[in-house]
Amino acid sequence: MNDFTTGKIAKPLIAFAAPMMIGNLLQQTYNIVDAMIVGRFVGGDALAAVGVSSNVALFLISALIGLTTGSGIVIAQFFGAKQLDRLKSAVSVSIIFHFALSVVLMILGVLLAPALLRLLNTGDEIFDDALIYMRILLGGMLFPVFMNMYTAYLRALGDSRRPLYFLILSVICNAIVTPIFVIVLDWGVAGAAIATVFTQFLAALTCFLYAHLKVPLLHVDKLTFDFGLFRLILKYGIPAALQMSFVSLAHLFIVRLINSFGPAAMAGITTVSRIDSLATMPVYSMALALSTFVAQNMGAGLEDRAKKGFKTATLYMVAFSVIISVILMVFAPQLILLFLDQGDVNASEIVSTGQTYMHIMVMFYFLFAIFSSINGFFRGVGDAVIAMAFPIISLACRTGSAYALIGLAGMGPEALAWSIPIGWGVCCIGCWIYYKKRLWAGKVVV
Repeated sequence: MNDFTTGKIAKPLIAFAAPMMIGNLLQQTYNIVDAMIVGRFVGGDALAAVGVSSNVALFLISALIGLTTGSGIVIAQFFGAKQLDRLKSAVSVSIIFHFALSVVLMILGVLLAPALLRLLNTGDEIFDDALIYMRILLGGMLFPVFMNMYTAYLRALGDSRRPLYFLILSVICNAIVTPIFVIVLDWGVAGAAIATVFTQFLAALTCFLYAHLKVPLLHVDKLTFDFGLFRLILKYGIPAALQMSFVSLAHLFIVRLINSFGPAAMAGITTVSRIDSLATMPVYSMALALSTFVAQNMGAGLEDRAKKGFKTATLYMVAFSVIISVILMVFAPQLILLFLDQGDVNASEIVSTGQTYMHIMVMFYFLFAIFSSINGFFRGVGDAVIAMAFPIISLACRTGSAYALIGLAGMGPEALAWSIPIGWGVCCIGCWIYYKKRLWAGKVVV
């Protein structure tokens, strides 16, 4: 465990963020391994099916993951304030709530999967594969939720290394199992989905066992439900859940727009989205680390130290984003081809669409870094509503501008790339004004 309320700022913050970054990178490899193996050994249409169905599954799972983020902020502030009894009670309430809600959403998602895919204009040529992949992922949605829940708890206590170790184990397993199911057993997209669910189960189980056996603060002998703490968790969890749900919903509108350009465009943008999910992990992980740092210091009444941590994190995040942008600009075609069989009839169109999309988007990664840093600060100080609002505004701007650029300006798939920095830029301005006017003050839990 790490107490961020004393000592130096930069080195502990980076040391805390590094395992989180590696862990998040590894977590993203679930989807990336699926996409690479499906794209190369099943085909471009199957890759498009994976792209559509994974976005729908993420929409249903994202609310639960958002709630775990809110629970982590509450636990971090209790830890910073040394209110350990309330911390353990919050863990108990969170476990009960997340389990019950996961089961309900799992059943609804499996039943409504066909209707959701039709709403997205999923083509007949990829519909069956998309439905199979999505139903398998949703059938195992309890595992990624619990993995993220216990990861959030450990990070709230300043432990970012153990979740990394568990992820390394599961990713190694995924890299072994997925080729067997897809290539050797020839199970197609179903094999990729089964491999993902199995490895998510492994990560969730190992994370739970460690927390239960080795971390006394997270060991709950008897589950109890405290409605006061439940309301407190909802107060900070619901905004995060709504944020992630609205973000995922906006992505679904964008997916519907992508589908209008055909399977090749869908495959190209799906490929770049997988690469983007890896490329933004250093910035995303630093923002998570910053939230924990700020939460502990605000819980201890150390506002100046929290603000110093915010400024330090922002500098590093912008530097990371610039370096990553240069790398992706140079190696875009080579990275996209990793996901494709070059003999695929649509390979050239997929690469062309993906390269154009990537070149436009990565030029503005620095805006994403600034936006993520400020919003990470807002989460840490307990301003859950505004931390929810700005990402929603960003996605609303992105979605609206994408439809406008295509419908009014007559642009093609590249409009989807230009819409991303529009959303980031609008919210960077709004976040900075909100921060400078200190409208976030007085929102701390304890």
